Amino acid sequence: MAEILEIAARESHGEGVSLTEFSRRLSAPVSTVQGLVNGLVETGYLSRSGRTYVLGPAPYVLHLIARRPLIDVVRHDDIEALHQATGRTAYLGINLAGRVIYLDHVTGDPGFAFLAETHAPRPLLRTAVGRALLAAMEKRQLFEILRNVDEQDEPLVAPFLQESPAIRESGYAVTKGLAVTGHWAVAAPVREHGKTVAAVGLSGTPQEMSDDLDRLGVMLRESARLWERRASRPS
Repeated sequence: MAEILEIAARESHGEGVSLTEFSRRLSAPVSTVQGLVNGLVETGYLSRSGRTYVLGPAPYVLHLIARRPLIDVVRHDDIEALHQATGRTAYLGINLAGRVIYLDHVTGDPGFAFLAETHAPRPLLRTAVGRALLAAMEKRQLFEILRNVDEQDEPLVAPFLQESPAIRESGYAVTKGLAVTGHWAVAAPVREHGKTVAAVGLSGTPQEMSDDLDRLGVMLRESARLWERRASRPS
């Protein structure tokens, strides 16, 4: 199993690994590989993407449990500062195998804290962080993810494609109750050396967010740019 995970890890930035390719590299029958791969999918160590497999969230969650930072460009005190300045839930998320995983957060909302601290995967299309990340992707990667969304999210694909140019132009994405009823959010991509590595978000109730989405979006966009410039400075 370790060899399967290593092969998948080496292809984590590509299109994934097929059963046939696993079989070839391991010099093992496809039927044997299929059983091992199925077990790794069920436990979250691999995720299926069409006819190929990529690393699932489990290895990353173990990394988080070990308290090793995955994103260096954003510090916890940056998230804390956003929470203090706005009074909203502030958080940082990444795309893992077509799902959002929250890496860091500051909140007074116990429901959000549970999601973040258990690293529960969230749909990309239903979260502001996910939409900000999707809009920043190159077309090939974006289309591959959208082709494989869950059936209940398929109606969201076409509206998102219409909205994505505006997200890229403004530098932030907004959701209004798509993930959780009564939960509005805004998020901006975070880049390191020109590459999008995460997205930072703020969320609250419609009453807290309705008159403030654009201001908060601009704040997140400018904060992310500041962090990128800070990270690029010589130490």
